[in-house]
Amino acid sequence: MSTTAEQRMGLRWLASRGRRVATPTPYIDALLVTRNAVTIRSVPWFLLFGVLALVGAVGHVRLFGAAVSTPAYFGCFVVQLTIWRGVRSRQRQLAKHTRPWPGAVTKPLSGWFIAAGVLAYGGGAALALSMLSAAPAYAAGWLTLLGVSLLCGGGILISFVRAPVLAEDESSFAVYRRLLAENLHGASPSFAAVPPILDVVTHRLPPGYGPLLVAYAGLVVVAELIAYVRGRRPLPPGHYGVPLPDQSTVDLSPPESGLA
Repeated sequence: MSTTAEQRMGLRWLASRGRRVATPTPYIDALLVTRNAVTIRSVPWFLLFGVLALVGAVGHVRLFGAAVSTPAYFGCFVVQLTIWRGVRSRQRQLAKHTRPWPGAVTKPLSGWFIAAGVLAYGGGAALALSMLSAAPAYAAGWLTLLGVSLLCGGGILISFVRAPVLAEDESSFAVYRRLLAENLHGASPSFAAVPPILDVVTHRLPPGYGPLLVAYAGLVVVAELIAYVRGRRPLPPGHYGVPLPDQSTVDLSPPESGLA
């Protein structure tokens, strides 16, 4: 059962997608709770991923030298994996009470999201390779971080795409599809492209590469932002819960602080 804060967050989520309800259906309520995955139970996983990231960061620095982007990359890995673990844990709990979805299921990735991934990893690898002769240690280190980021993001992506569909009717299926589009951003290509910007002002890069890194990161962020905005399209007509009267308002105040 969701808490009052979680219910309010779910109502805001539905209202922002054109479905203003006083109370969601029980299943949609449970489905929306899977969004709020960072709780006190996430702390052990955060610490575990944090220790592994610290070991990895120290090893990376010893092999390739220090760069400000290195801890930023490993910090992104910790955040990504902690959120992914929390969401998938709640999804598995709900899946135990969900019958297999009988309808046709397609889970296409947004074209803009794919473009952001190609730019992040393909463009990043091309830039790193072009630096090999001028800054071999930095270039090799960046290629390694891009590889780890690809493994981390790819694993998260596959986990969400291959997960069982959580739906009991067409309305809850529509909610599931929107949540899936959000969850895929846990494999955000921007996490691979943005950290090197820190090295533009703190690391001695080869001449001319500062503007290239900024432009590279900017293109990835814009492409992913477009994918995110397009994924927020309104929900189709359906039964999402007890509808609000036309003049009623949804409580848009932020939830109470603190971990659940």
